[in-house]
Amino acid sequence: MKNTILLISFLAFSFSIFAQDNEEKAFPVAVKENIKKYNTACNSAYEKGDIEKGQFLFDTLVSNQLVGTKFEDYTLRKASGGKLKLSSIKKPILIQTYTSWCILNKGEIPALNKLAKKYAKDLKIVVVFWDKKQSMKAIANQFNGNIEVCYANENYNNDGEVVAVLKYAIGYLSSYYLDQNLKVVSIKKGAPPQIPKKTHIKEAIQINFDNYNEGLVNLLLKSGKDRIVNK
Repeated sequence: MKNTILLISFLAFSFSIFAQDNEEKAFPVAVKENIKKYNTACNSAYEKGDIEKGQFLFDTLVSNQLVGTKFEDYTLRKASGGKLKLSSIKKPILIQTYTSWCILNKGEIPALNKLAKKYAKDLKIVVVFWDKKQSMKAIANQFNGNIEVCYANENYNNDGEVVAVLKYAIGYLSSYYLDQNLKVVSIKKGAPPQIPKKTHIKEAIQINFDNYNEGLVNLLLKSGKDRIVNK
């Protein structure tokens, strides 16, 4: 136990000691500089079944190396047609990534729809599927008009970098919380806690709503939107 604590402390220190000023660093650069070290340590933890340690290592990577970096101004393909350039949004952004073959949590889409409507004036929710357009068309239709549904795939021209960094380096199920200047406020990796199928749909929606709302409130606060949160 003592050795485990010492190892975690050392890794946390090593992730931070050589960090440059995140305010001056591009997000893809920070990922490329640190992801190999993180993956080595994290894979070792997961192989031993230490999920808690693996999550701690990811949170350490995010807080010490990625928060405050400038997100790439990606251009994404919209399910409705045309393209979306992130810098055109001019609001804090939640980018939620999925694949069409993953089963979403019960009540997750209705919860996101409610949140997108609640915060329509103050932030933008962008959903990105790592799929070709045809593969995600049916599920894309379940999101309301307040959510911009997009897709990216390594087989499409110009999608290579966004796929390499967000899908493969960070993970295909991840949430990116960005302020209005595309600075990284927070990143969450993996699916939210699974809700039992027997849970009533209203309860399932509320659980997902609360889970995402906590991150969105933090995003608004960190983006200087205290008035919105406290109103």
